[in-house]
Amino acid sequence: MKQEQLSRRGFLKGAGLGALAVSGMSAGLLGGCAPQPNGSASEDQGDGDDTLAETGKPLHIGDAQANGELTWLPSEPADPTNIEEELTADVVIVGCGTAGTCAARAAAEEGASVIVVEKADHTAVCRSGQWAVIGGETNKRWERGVGQANYVDPDEVVEAVMTECQYYPNRALLSKWAHNNGEVFDWFIAAKPDLFISERSTDPLPAVESENDCSIWVRHYPLPEGFDLSKERVKEFQSSVSFNPSQQPVLAANWQRAEEAGAVCYTGHFAEKLIKEGDRVTGVFVRNAETGAYKKTMANNGVLLAGGDISNNPEMNAYYAPDLVLNGIQNMWSDMDAEGNFTNTGDCQKMGVWAGGRLQQKAAPMVHYMGAMSTIGAAPYLSLTLTGKRFTNEDISALQFQSAAERIPGKAFYTIFDAKWPEQLQAFQPRFASTNYVVDTPTPENLLINDVHPYVTRDAIEQACQAEGPFSIIKGETIDELLSKLENLTDIAAAKASIERYNELARNGKDLDFGKPANRMFPIENGPFYAFQGGMNVNLATLMGLVGDEECHVFNENDEVIPGLYVAGNAQGERFSVNYIPTMSGMSHSLAMYYGYVAGKNMAAGI
Repeated sequence: MKQEQLSRRGFLKGAGLGALAVSGMSAGLLGGCAPQPNGSASEDQGDGDDTLAETGKPLHIGDAQANGELTWLPSEPADPTNIEEELTADVVIVGCGTAGTCAARAAAEEGASVIVVEKADHTAVCRSGQWAVIGGETNKRWERGVGQANYVDPDEVVEAVMTECQYYPNRALLSKWAHNNGEVFDWFIAAKPDLFISERSTDPLPAVESENDCSIWVRHYPLPEGFDLSKERVKEFQSSVSFNPSQQPVLAANWQRAEEAGAVCYTGHFAEKLIKEGDRVTGVFVRNAETGAYKKTMANNGVLLAGGDISNNPEMNAYYAPDLVLNGIQNMWSDMDAEGNFTNTGDCQKMGVWAGGRLQQKAAPMVHYMGAMSTIGAAPYLSLTLTGKRFTNEDISALQFQSAAERIPGKAFYTIFDAKWPEQLQAFQPRFASTNYVVDTPTPENLLINDVHPYVTRDAIEQACQAEGPFSIIKGETIDELLSKLENLTDIAAAKASIERYNELARNGKDLDFGKPANRMFPIENGPFYAFQGGMNVNLATLMGLVGDEECHVFNENDEVIPGLYVAGNAQGERFSVNYIPTMSGMSHSLAMYYGYVAGKNMAAGI
């Protein structure tokens, strides 16, 4: 499969979405159409009840999605005949990422025999390291345990995700995770006893000297003075940690535990088709990249699909997340399989649908505005379009800001602030991609956490003004000088008027234009003045998974469990929808860990 994104024209043509505007109306008129692979769509429907009352004209439903035509789905391959080996285990797992690794360890520790197949050439496949953690023993050191001062209410987190995702997710799925993930996180990190755990967010972390070195950095502890989450309209719950430099050493330690308990992983092996006996999934055909032949891998208890998301499948992105294509957003995931192609291509989603499984209706792209990553991150100072106009309440989440930026001319903007930024920065809500701590002395050992600064030194802005590149900052002694240096600003007069209007609203204590909280409206009036340009960020993952329950079973079109088939990780559906919401930093990783653990336990027990 070609790795480049589809063009807008190619997307509209290739995905059959020329009648995109019609599909939103017609989908609501359509009964329950079962998905059809490419080339098997039902005929257009234009008779009987399919009419618009306002016009009386018939509505022809020919749109691919409305008809359930899965234009991205090829026909299921035939059973291979060149079988080089037949294998059998209690549990067979497709994918050795966060979910697959945790499932393998959990199942093996229960005494089950485990086979994992992974198309990359290594185990413990992962990226970055932000994790949401609620409760558990580890959290108690930051007063985040049950009954402690900073404990996060799991039901509030679930309600926030449900609301932000327009009530599309499976609440039971989120609730079980929210109430139980802390204990599983303790189990997860116990695999690496030498893991350093920070006491405070501004404390130095040990230097990373080998691939086995790793630390836990606690996010936003202690909280900024005077911060009160209950008063925030768009809440981000502070009960997350980050692995520095990434989760890789910890995940590798978990795979080692799984291997010690008897699990076996075949890397460079591509799962291509599930094996069924009647309604039950009993195994999977796996292609060996080295020989081209197949392993017929049978599962006594079940097969777990844990092969990641669909971000590197252009056809699926165009079908389920057209905004990614229309806005020219590129993918960040760069891990390769054993044949030199990107992973996360929706393999498990395809196999699940071929086996009768059902996918969620709306994808959840993970695209966050990151701001000036080298200094103040996505701090909510005044932002203006390239035409000099304000376009949003800046005090919103990184994902919401990305959505607002997608609709403005040029999809780019300038963020502007003044010399009082150090005092102002610490008044903002601690969020994903935010910097809330200003320090006097740099500590290089933990200057970057997953490429984002947890704090900023007072001279960092001046240093960024001398730098070149995407994270450089522009400086002017006066507003006029600053605006004159913004090369892509097309209307200086409009920008100056917008700043004057913003200052007026800030002094009056009410944002009549966009509703930004008054306590975060700081007049831009103390020179020198600063600005940096922002725009579209990259897509970290396109979450689009198989529908099932909180026991990791997969449902068919009739909401019946498909025996022998399980799902976890980014292939698990209805965790998020419409957008990936950073209600807590690292929820996707945490969900993958937790439901990988649940799947492994259930499969070992035959549940």
